[in-house]
Order: sequence, then C-alpha cells, then structure tokens
Amino acid sequence: MPKPTQKELKEFLSYDPLTGELHWIKKAGNSTIIGSRAGGLTNRGYRRLMFKGKQYQEHHIVWCWVHGSFPPNQIDHDDQVRYNNRISNLKSVTKGQNARNRARRENHLSEAGIWYCKRRKRYIAEITFEGEKIYQKSFEDIKDAIQERAVESKRLGFNDNHGKSNNSNRKFYD
Repeated sequence: MPKPTQKELKEFLSYDPLTGELHWIKKAGNSTIIGSRAGGLTNRGYRRLMFKGKQYQEHHIVWCWVHGSFPPNQIDHDDQVRYNNRISNLKSVTKGQNARNRARRENHLSEAGIWYCKRRKRYIAEITFEGEKIYQKSFEDIKDAIQERAVESKRLGFNDNHGKSNNSNRKFYD
C-alpha cells in the first residue's frame, strides 16, 4: 500500500505548527472522533497514528503534511523531545546526522564519551561516529577531558544536546 499523499493527509487531518499536533477533521475509520487529537504516545516517547489501516510515526505525517512528501531519510527532533512535533523542531537528516543529536543513555553513569583507564591512570575522551572512533585523547584531569571533548564535538558538527541526559529535555508543551 503506498504512503498517503499530502492532499490525502490534509483532507483528513489539520495541523497546528504552534503545538505540533494533528487533529482529525474527517473520519478515517470507525474509531476516529472528529476534532480529537490523532494518534497516541508509544512507550518509547514518540507519537504514532493509524491512517488507512497502516501505522505511521506522527513526525513523518507532519513532515509530509507540511513539505508535500515523506522524508527521504530520518527525522531528527532537535530538542530531543520525541513527541514535540512542531515543524520548527523537525529536520530531515541522515542516520549519521541523527546520531549526532542522540542523548546519553539513561544507564550511562559517567560523563558521555569519558572513561578512566586504570592502567594509564588517565581519563580518556573519545568520540565514535558510525562505528569508528574519530577522536581519542587522554588527560590527567577529568575536567580537561570533558572540556576538550566538548570542543571537539562542536568542531565535528555534533549538536549541543549530544550525550546529555534525556531527562533534562523531557517536558510537556502547552
């Protein structure tokens, strides 16, 4: 089944760029309630909706609704809030570019990209991109390692959010 067109989406859904929300304006199925917010939140923090019998990520529907076609690659939520589907927060990126805005995993206990080498008694700052180590340097002081890694991350084009805890960015939008 082909993906819906922008024309089809606009026939069934309205989009508010200030809130990032989609609302039903026409019945798309038995459970559709006109005027209600389309879709729901997944356990991973994204919003998803059913359209003509197929599930879609809300941010992909928003992208098509605004730009006229589905994104060629991935969609990045610039602020890392997966349900913030304001078009100003979304950008089409490659898988590698999207990885540059990835938050630190919740179970990562130390500073992202910094680890201590017991054998050398030094802190190691490193950056890995698409499976390859592209930066690694050792430091006696952890503060120097953190600072230098941040400078190198910025130079390499990583987003300022890269490696930060996701909890600080999770907020609800009015």
